[in-house]
Amino acid sequence: MKKFNGFEKAYIQEALDALTTHNEDYVVKERAKGKRLLYAPGYFDMIHKELKEKVNSMTLKKHQD
Repeated sequence: MKKFNGFEKAYIQEALDALTTHNEDYVVKERAKGKRLLYAPGYFDMIHKELKEKVNSMTLKKHQD
């Protein structure tokens, strides 16, 4: 099984950071409008943490945190 190198890990984590921020902002804005969403605030942060750990474990040892 191939593992991520340092660049790939950083690229994936930056994308996860941006997407998580976007989704959490969306949830907060829509709830402020009174909409009921399937996702609660904090859900995407929880998923983000799990995915970052998974990406780290699938990265070459010399590039892991």
